[in-house]
Amino acid sequence: MTSSGLRRAVINADKLFIFEKEDSSTAINIRVDFYNDLGIFQSTLSAKHGLVRQRKEAFSVWGDVVVKNDSSRLESQSLFWDTGRNLITSDDFVRFERRNDIITGYGLEADTRMENVRILRDVKGRVTDVPQSEEGLDSLDNPNTDGARPQ
Repeated sequence: MTSSGLRRAVINADKLFIFEKEDSSTAINIRVDFYNDLGIFQSTLSAKHGLVRQRKEAFSVWGDVVVKNDSSRLESQSLFWDTGRNLITSDDFVRFERRNDIITGYGLEADTRMENVRILRDVKGRVTDVPQSEEGLDSLDNPNTDGARPQ
């Protein structure tokens, strides 16, 4: 999947049903590898089902959704990938793990690298890795294109 001519994701699935007139593809047992603007791997997503709208650059998954990279793991029942903002979002219950931290709640906004994660409601958890500045707390409002934290 590309956005503005750049490779943003590679999608693999056990089964893929393409409906060209509706601009939609439905996938079963899906795996997605996300990449940044430089083509560097960021994270992997897996789910039971997915829906891709190529012309709208819209992508959603549902059913035992897991997103992981080298230091984080995110679990939910549904996620939406906003390619324009390069954000992963959800309205469902989420569980996010990073190193020794575990956070749960409802609703989510995260960059595809999962460096900057915001859980929106009913947040609970155990956090030991606290940002050293308020700049780190608001990094989703002004993300860099590669998902890295502002300097």
